[in-house]
Amino acid sequence: MHTKIPYDRPISRYTFAVPGFPVPTLRIFTPLVRATKSPTETEPRMYAPKIQRKYTNGVSNNVICLIVFEYMSLIYLYSLMMYFKLIKLTCIVSGSKLGEVLYSLANLNFLITTKYMTQETIYTRRDPKIFMFDDGRHAGTLYQMEPPLTPEDLTFNVDLLVDSGADTLFYHVGLEGGVVLYDSKVAPKWGENVAKWKHPVWYRASRNIKSLIDQGHDPLNLLCERAHQKGIWFIATNWVGFEGGDRETSGGLGRKSDFVYDNPQFQVGPEDDSSSKHVSPERFSFLHPEVREKRFVIFEELLAQYTTDGIELNLTDLAPLCKFSEVDTLAPIMTQWIQDLRDVAISSQKSQGRKKRIFVRIPAHPDAWSMFGYDVRTWVEKNLVDGLICMPDMSHSTPGNSELDQHMDLSQAVDLVNGSNCRVFYGLRNIIGRDLKQYATPQMTWAAAANAYSQGAHGFGVAEAMWSPNGWPWTSEEYDTLRILGHPEMLAIADKLYRVRSAKKSVPPTDYHWIPGVSPTLPKMLEVDQPVDIDFRISDDVSRWNDLGRVESVRLRVRITSIEPSLNEIEIYFNDALLPDQLLKLNDSTFRILKHGAVGPYGHFYEYLLTSDYYPNIGNNSVKVVWVKADTEVEFGGGVMVYDVDCEIKYRRHRNFEENPVDY
Repeated sequence: MHTKIPYDRPISRYTFAVPGFPVPTLRIFTPLVRATKSPTETEPRMYAPKIQRKYTNGVSNNVICLIVFEYMSLIYLYSLMMYFKLIKLTCIVSGSKLGEVLYSLANLNFLITTKYMTQETIYTRRDPKIFMFDDGRHAGTLYQMEPPLTPEDLTFNVDLLVDSGADTLFYHVGLEGGVVLYDSKVAPKWGENVAKWKHPVWYRASRNIKSLIDQGHDPLNLLCERAHQKGIWFIATNWVGFEGGDRETSGGLGRKSDFVYDNPQFQVGPEDDSSSKHVSPERFSFLHPEVREKRFVIFEELLAQYTTDGIELNLTDLAPLCKFSEVDTLAPIMTQWIQDLRDVAISSQKSQGRKKRIFVRIPAHPDAWSMFGYDVRTWVEKNLVDGLICMPDMSHSTPGNSELDQHMDLSQAVDLVNGSNCRVFYGLRNIIGRDLKQYATPQMTWAAAANAYSQGAHGFGVAEAMWSPNGWPWTSEEYDTLRILGHPEMLAIADKLYRVRSAKKSVPPTDYHWIPGVSPTLPKMLEVDQPVDIDFRISDDVSRWNDLGRVESVRLRVRITSIEPSLNEIEIYFNDALLPDQLLKLNDSTFRILKHGAVGPYGHFYEYLLTSDYYPNIGNNSVKVVWVKADTEVEFGGGVMVYDVDCEIKYRRHRNFEENPVDY
């Protein structure tokens, strides 16, 4: 049988050291190493064959390292070993990826050892690290372009990622009501059951999907193939839960299937639990086998019938997948359901020659896992999942969620996966909802990534339905942001803006902390002689870079609403040190008209240009705001609030090297 090494495995070049053979044998090896055509590509992957000598880790100078290229037939390796009558093959691999090599050589029956370990193993692709979520609709062609679409129109969102710094696309292939965005054989397509459309944009999306299928194109196949051609990992993601509804209300929107309309008995319904007010009572219960099966066959199709690189289970929307009082019953059922998907992934991996990963999108804190019936520890210990996409909260559609959170605690998730094959990823929410910026700036995104890596995260990405801080398509600013996200050493001296999580203008702060582990969130009411304490994480080694002359400035800003500094006395402490007035610059925003309109809320920014004596710590930092003396002539209806807190760190390229050395 013609067994092949999958061309798309994380180790795209498998390196083998065969001790004891002289360098002149290179010419004998060369004809045996060649790339072959992938079954999903129209053109073969052409790579120049190479044999390489190694001089590391005690391996003798007469060691030949055969570089087995992507999608190379194992029969060539087998023939090579037979030619030299080899019975022992010593693998040189790095990291924890020996299992990938052993899996590929399982049928050769050779004694494999790991005597020679080196970090010089050559890779052409790594494991997924920097990801981008895309719901396939908002920042894309389904909503923004009129029908009919061409394949090139659809795959443009894959092309956006090419050489961007993002290596993985999490593409949403379905909707909350059970319909999908591709030519599924097991699920209805968006709009198939609509008699009369009631939404112009969703009508367009349905027509665009249909236009591609009518042309003979499966949208999901187009996306998979384009991603493989461009070296992008493609992960198909979908809701695990269903949202129910009635046909009269939702029938003209196309987002829900007949299954949810015809089975209201599967809805969770009203609950007594206080947390239930934050979630939809129309969500379906996973305790019903019919519900589990409906979702299972979709994920099974995504693994087995498409050349995806895996799936992602969205477990932060429409959760918990039962009543809150039933989560203990759900936990083993959920684990078995994922185990069954893992079995499909293993089978599909063998048949397609492509690693099939399973990611789960979950809240970051273990107490939240228990709250929703997710036995994540068992999933990791039994190797059921390959990655945890850790989120700071639950559904982005729930009021009080989706705000930028740079300070999510990953420590317990990282400790859990230590020593396993599972990896931890930081899922960034990037909405700030302020006067001049709706989305996180590059400096805010870099700060979040730095905090993620400092806690041991293996990867990072934007986990929103879309990412378009400057509109769509992306601008040069988006590419500048992405370029360094996968490089912690480059992030170390990138300008950053560390910002305490704060509510969008339209969301009251009372909607937040029903989920365990959510970061402290502003605004907070300020009362006389009642300190407001705020903690946040900063990962920069500012003192080190200052010693090298690389720090341009460090600023701490505290925004307080409805305050006149000349009529009130405010004390601000940073890491227990009272900040002196000599460092303070007040920025009056009581009433300012900018080009977009009036600035809100009214108040002042207390901005401190920190000297080295007051530099932030690496790790946790604390801000304390004390209203010492109040103006007795006022009583504002909204009160006085600590509204925003941030720390801005700017660097220079070198000591005494200013970016703009002259003014004229």
